[in-house]
Amino acid sequence: MMVLIGCLSAMTFAACDSAPAGPSESPVSGSPVGSAGVNLGSPAVHVSATGQLMFTPAKATVQVGQIVEWTNTGSVVHTVTFTSYPYLSDPTLAPAGTWEVKFNKAGTYAYQCTIHAGMTGTLVVTGG
Repeated sequence: MMVLIGCLSAMTFAACDSAPAGPSESPVSGSPVGSAGVNLGSPAVHVSATGQLMFTPAKATVQVGQIVEWTNTGSVVHTVTFTSYPYLSDPTLAPAGTWEVKFNKAGTYAYQCTIHAGMTGTLVVTGG
């Protein structure tokens, strides 16, 4: 019985160690679409989440393997939310904070700020 409890405890701790990384850690992966986090590398494209409740630019194009970085240039919290790919999302992009996504698969990816209605953007990933 004691051995069984020890094994269950070890499995529980191992499961805790495999949890996805949060916004302060890097990277989150596990999908062919891409990985996300902070400090993934040198961004090819910079997007601002502004105090005017806009993503600037609202549409950007990158190549497969390139990194997109969002920076909150405003004074209120935003999100970078990919509804179809939640593991690429940042639930809390604080003022002056950054979030990066590296795409491994070509496609068109829509994202939004779930706090501010109408604050949307699109990334077109080409190649690969």
